Amino acid sequence: MARFSDEVVNRIKNEVSLVRLVENWGLPLKKHGKDYIGHCPFHDDKTPSFVISPESNLWHCLGACGEGGSVIDWVMKTQGVSFRHALELLRNDHLPLAADTPVKN
Repeated sequence: MARFSDEVVNRIKNEVSLVRLVENWGLPLKKHGKDYIGHCPFHDDKTPSFVISPESNLWHCLGACGEGGSVIDWVMKTQGVSFRHALELLRNDHLPLAADTPVKN
């Protein structure tokens, strides 16, 4: 089975804006210092516990579920897909140049 190169995986993690991806998914975010916060969509969140750090392009829930990760983890969690499928979706939708990058056999 073919796999994505480390270069493509790292490019997706670094170049796909997590803030933009989450906002496009429909989760309202507010700027809070250098980070963004919102209500976690993965548990009943009464106060905003969902934090995105644009500097590292990572998300984390400081509340009940403790979930977190990269843009890849976000797509896996919100769409219920595998790691590979999440990479394909992100590559095709957000990195048009990476779509031409071959996968390794």
